[in-house]
Amino acid sequence: MKVIECQHLDIRLGSRLVLSQLDFNIKDNQFIGVFGPNGSGKTTFMKALLGIIPCAIDEIKIFGQPPRKARKHIGYIPQYRDMETFRLKGRDFIATSIRGHKLGLPFLTKQDLHHIDEVLDQVHAKDLADIPLSEMSGGQRQRLLLAQALLGHPKLIIMDEPFGNLDPKWVKIILSLIKELQEQKKLTILLSTHDLNPLMKVMDQVICIGNQKAILGDVDRVMTSDVLTGLYGFPIEVVKTDQHLFVTTAC
Repeated sequence: MKVIECQHLDIRLGSRLVLSQLDFNIKDNQFIGVFGPNGSGKTTFMKALLGIIPCAIDEIKIFGQPPRKARKHIGYIPQYRDMETFRLKGRDFIATSIRGHKLGLPFLTKQDLHHIDEVLDQVHAKDLADIPLSEMSGGQRQRLLLAQALLGHPKLIIMDEPFGNLDPKWVKIILSLIKELQEQKKLTILLSTHDLNPLMKVMDQVICIGNQKAILGDVDRVMTSDVLTGLYGFPIEVVKTDQHLFVTTAC
């Protein structure tokens, strides 16, 4: 089944063309890394998939529908959320999104409470239910963001730079959890990053974004000096060692 279909897709912010002529399909149960330098359009691409940035309806489909109509099937973790000052406890934080991202705590039914406990259990975070977010580590908060994204039983999870504030230990823990959930629930995962190395053992394909273009394919095909040089428009060198990639400008 096709989860995401892009056909000659142009994405604009106002009058500025950010990404041009994207043309690829993503199937279900895939773990896709979204790679590119800061400012390349990774976040803009993800917002287009969510229908936050409007695009021509014949150029992009999510589960065969326009993005806005497919939102109920999508879980989203934005690039950055300042959670250090939140006085909410873990369970209450998740509850704020049980009816979508609306302000305030909703009235919770028994079914709601059961579902919140269910997603907490799925990310192994029941012990965080009654702890204030302000007392949690970055990795613990990321577990709760992942639990929140699982509300409503989505089929697609979009994660925008989820490891930006995590140390290597927590990156490994959270990434292992994401992969576990993907395999158990047959999810499609899109995870953007500026460093592919943590994803090398878990992702199926990569979308590389640069110079208003995007290419989808296997890592060995896309992450090469020739492809990235053509994509970015200036010389790029890619060095591979075992399960690591080093991408730099060529001398």
